[in-house]
Amino acid sequence: MAVGYTGRDPRSRPAAMADPIRNLPGRLATALLALGLAASVRPALADPVRTATVELSRATLFYRAAGKGPPAVFVHALLTDSRTWNDQLLGLADRSRMFAPDLSGQGFSSQWYADKISSEAYADELLEFIDSLQLRAPVDLVGLSGGGMIAALACAKRPTACRSLVLISTVFDERATDPAGVRYRAENARTVVIEGKDTLFRRFNEYIVAPGASLKARARYRTMLEQTPYEQFVAFLTTGTEAPRGDLPAQLKLPVMIPVGQGDGVLTPALAQKTAALFPDARVVVLPSAGRLLPIEAPREFNDALRRFWDELDSKGDKR
Repeated sequence: MAVGYTGRDPRSRPAAMADPIRNLPGRLATALLALGLAASVRPALADPVRTATVELSRATLFYRAAGKGPPAVFVHALLTDSRTWNDQLLGLADRSRMFAPDLSGQGFSSQWYADKISSEAYADELLEFIDSLQLRAPVDLVGLSGGGMIAALACAKRPTACRSLVLISTVFDERATDPAGVRYRAENARTVVIEGKDTLFRRFNEYIVAPGASLKARARYRTMLEQTPYEQFVAFLTTGTEAPRGDLPAQLKLPVMIPVGQGDGVLTPALAQKTAALFPDARVVVLPSAGRLLPIEAPREFNDALRRFWDELDSKGDKR
């Protein structure tokens, strides 16, 4: 009877099967062993997006970084974090050195300790973060919603720190602090604490993203929302007394781009045009396939708009 390998006990294998390489001619066996050794020590591909933390005077900020070239800093909306910009960190790494921090109270950064949100305090934190990077040139700043307001305030506080500004769904009128807006936000604060983040996600999901937004875009938004501490929801949603910012755009003498999704129900394309008119030098770019979360919903189109804007500034000699 022929003896075969049962697959149960390696010791039951015939000698010829015990080590197939050992039974090959010497030089071939040596070559195969060398290839196997090389494969075993081959380093894994590095993640193109690096992560780190930095100690500031009042907070420890987590941040993501990628790319080489002139510096750009991305500021997420509140109740989200730096994962907002994953597609930009990957898609624009060939032309810019990019940094995306988690602001205090968001993502993996340290807690926001105040009872209310302060865009002024966040702008100071952003400038301190930029200082910590020890960059030698003004940055291109990109901000989403409240992150856009924080970026704009930072540029107003220190114009020499900023080369350009990109504002996504950032509102400069007083709708957020009118009585109806304050009541709506307070209701949402109670809802999230009593009923949980899932209830608030379902409510926000109706208007934050466009109807045609992908499941992946909604999933990333939900991930960021669910990681936000409940205290941060309360601080954000019960803040209704910040100073009006209607006069801020006129103070910003730098190039501004306002990308807007056709499906943005907060800052519509028409309102974006009115907002652009408040700035000395601003343009509107309409992206037809997105809602409010442009970086997540339409990353390729948004990246192309950023690239064209920055390249145009370079070609005009608006260097660092």
